[in-house]
Amino acid sequence: MEFAQYLRARCAERGLSLHRLARLCDLNQIYFYQALGRNQSAPPPWVLRRAAPHLGVSYIELMIAAGHLRAEDLVAHRRTRRRGRESGGPEATR
Repeated sequence: MEFAQYLRARCAERGLSLHRLARLCDLNQIYFYQALGRNQSAPPPWVLRRAAPHLGVSYIELMIAAGHLRAEDLVAHRRTRRRGRESGGPEATR
C-alpha cells in the first residue's frame, strides 16, 4: 500500500480529513496535499512525528509505513543495543 493510501485510511479510522490533519499538525495544507497527491516521497520524519499522535499510531509505525525505516532495521538496532549492554559498552550506562 502506498503511503498516501495508508494515511488516508488512518485518517478515515480517526474521523479526520487530510485538511484537518494538516491543521492539527500546524502544517501548510497546500504542502501536505501536494506531497500526497503527487505520490512523491513520503513526508519527512518531522511531519510524521507531528502526525502520529493525531492518527493514533506510533512515530515508528509511521516511519515504517512511509518507507523511512524498515522493521528489520529496528530488530537489528535492538540486537546491537542489547549486545552493547551485555558487554558493558556505552549503552550499558543508559
